[in-house]
Amino acid sequence: MRAKGAIFSAVVTLLGSLGFSSADVERVAVAGGIGSGINIGNAVRIGMFPDLPLEKYGYVGNSSLAGAYAMLVSEAAALRLKELSKSMTYLELSTQPGYMDAFTAACFLPHTDTALFPSVKQ
Repeated sequence: MRAKGAIFSAVVTLLGSLGFSSADVERVAVAGGIGSGINIGNAVRIGMFPDLPLEKYGYVGNSSLAGAYAMLVSEAAALRLKELSKSMTYLELSTQPGYMDAFTAACFLPHTDTALFPSVKQ
């Protein structure tokens, strides 16, 4: 439950820090070896992922392994990564106002605010 709550609250906090909501999300890439084993519909139903149309979600596989390989064999990929790293911003979730409240609310099924999950209500 805490892992599910941490994932959802991190998404909500990140979006909120940028002035966005889940309604602004066009595409969600689920990465990692474990990501390929996640049933997206069930993840939304329990409140792990935002309640978005399922077609907005997609698996990208083990992206860290693919990225590491690309860096080893492609100078262009290494240069692209260097440029991308300059545009990144680190966000410490625990210092964000409201994060702990968002985390606590997300530790329920699907959430303490069921309005965030209209498809689950149906």
